[in-house]
Amino acid sequence: MAINAIALTWPPSAVHGWGVFGANLIRELLCRGAPRPICLAPINEGVIDAADRDRFRPLIAEQQQVARQIEGAHGSLTLNGVHVLHALGNQMVEPLEAARFLGQPNVGFTFFETTNFPETIVADNARFDIVMAGSTWNAEVLRALGFPRVGCVFQGVDTAAFAPGPGTGRFGDRFVVFSGGKLELRKGQDLVVAAFRRFHERHPDALLVTVWLNPWPGIMVDMAASPHVSGHPDISAPFPDCINAWVRAQGIPEGAHQDLGPVFNADMPALFRDCHAAVFANRCEGGTNLVAMEALASGLPCVLSANNGHLDLIGGKTGADAHCYALSRQTPTTFGPAGSDQWRESDVDEIVERLEEIYQDRADAARRGRAAADFMQGWSWRNQIDQLLAAIAP
Repeated sequence: MAINAIALTWPPSAVHGWGVFGANLIRELLCRGAPRPICLAPINEGVIDAADRDRFRPLIAEQQQVARQIEGAHGSLTLNGVHVLHALGNQMVEPLEAARFLGQPNVGFTFFETTNFPETIVADNARFDIVMAGSTWNAEVLRALGFPRVGCVFQGVDTAAFAPGPGTGRFGDRFVVFSGGKLELRKGQDLVVAAFRRFHERHPDALLVTVWLNPWPGIMVDMAASPHVSGHPDISAPFPDCINAWVRAQGIPEGAHQDLGPVFNADMPALFRDCHAAVFANRCEGGTNLVAMEALASGLPCVLSANNGHLDLIGGKTGADAHCYALSRQTPTTFGPAGSDQWRESDVDEIVERLEEIYQDRADAARRGRAAADFMQGWSWRNQIDQLLAAIAP
């Protein structure tokens, strides 16, 4: 039986992971002509790529019309004959305004990083006909919990946009190290800061370029728990000022670091081509880390922590076959939040060693970059959405 329509309970955007996932899913469905995409959450046109504003305009108008029609309605709303795709985070929770929409069937899609689930987690989510996980690790946890139908589909990459190519030279002759992802303890930017501080002492030509905007700045205060840095960014200050000031306070001198603030997804390929290395020392990823995927697809030599969702990206390849630089020294994180028993700590010395390896052997770094771009060809949005549609088909 064909899937007629897929409704998303979260809005597309170009500035964070869930939003980029949604935007690419909608874009791909529109290109195919079927199933028909439906947006159930309000779309902020200011945070989607310019090309998508025109492309999504009919969907935006439809969502606004539906919102007017159901204004004042209470309880659940069933969409007959529509696959409703629900975005589930930690604790398999979604906002009440999204949970009220019910489909035929209901599909949960989850990325979670904490595993302190209640004993009733399976019963609490019985409304889902299938739960899709964004990483092998998440899928294994769900099956162990007893969910009856679990699928696993990784996010995708726009392999036409994220591909190797010439840089612009915007950073001159600096050795540019990139780090991306919303700033928080889980994503390990404190480890990047600690490692880069040492690396820069050896190589004053090094420049740390970051895209650490966090749309929920209150989360950044958890960085104060890290033993590798002091304090957390001032959440009352604007981006990127709060990030830049915090990095200066960690002993990285003026001129050695630059946070670019909000960068739209469409502008990331050009940025990756202007960098020499990327570091993702994340303590845990419930998915496969969309920013890291895009960096790999762009041919940028990447240093990746070998834990949880990152293991799907690393792919078990080592030595001459490796397409990235895996951080293999992983130990339990002892200062994380509740449910972080599967978080893992990367070794700062090993991060410095991998950066030194890239700095000293540019030829091998370039080889790994090409291998990474080749590896990511199988992760195109078209391929991944093919897998998603097959998994949720009746």
